[in-house]
Amino acid sequence: MSEPAYATAARTAFDQVLATQLDAIESAAGLVADAVAAGGVLQAFGTGHSRIVTLELAGRAGGLAAVSMLAVKDLVMFGGADPGPILDPTYERVSGLAERIYRLASPAAGDAFLIVSNSGINAAIVEMATLARDRGHPIVAVTSLAHTRSAGARSTQGPHLADLADVVIDNQAPAGDAAVEISPGVRIGALSSFTGVLIAQLLTERVCRRLLDRGIAPPVHVSANLAAGDAHNRDLYERYRDRVRPIEP
Repeated sequence: MSEPAYATAARTAFDQVLATQLDAIESAAGLVADAVAAGGVLQAFGTGHSRIVTLELAGRAGGLAAVSMLAVKDLVMFGGADPGPILDPTYERVSGLAERIYRLASPAAGDAFLIVSNSGINAAIVEMATLARDRGHPIVAVTSLAHTRSAGARSTQGPHLADLADVVIDNQAPAGDAAVEISPGVRIGALSSFTGVLIAQLLTERVCRRLLDRGIAPPVHVSANLAAGDAHNRDLYERYRDRVRPIEP
């Protein structure tokens, strides 16, 4: 049996990230390490399936405790909003969402932002990046430059996420994300989550190594399914209790 086409596309994208994005990841790690070393946290925001990448960074075994995941659902879980509207998959296009999410989270001045969006075009993403930039937060973007620059993108009006960030990490996903055409006009095999998780873990490693180089013990979670996990993580939860939102099970 020949290798599935998705496996080939995923391996190619994986290799492209490693070949072309390590310098950007290193630059991003410097921004995040600076924030954590100064007592700040990384505010990670995405909508739709881009939340997979932010969840990979937040509350993860082997991941930094100093990461707070921001999401549209926060308006319901922490702000008491009606859950009805956010069930609309196009809600991320609504102007004004980002300001409500930002205000509810109340980031500290020294916090860094990581904003994830394959397209980089929807209002919630662009407005969150604009808010963060205007308030002086360093911004890392994880996005598909192929989609952002595509003539076929739903919105070609700028600015886009990539235009607003201090560091842009290209996830190497194609325009539209789906990488495998199985028949004319039918494409499957989204890549942005696969490469986004790779980027998240590469970034975590580089941040932790930078902190160690400064003599700072990285605040890293231990799996709650290990015997020592709960006690270790309890101290981290208390340390960041007022800065990092808990992740629902």
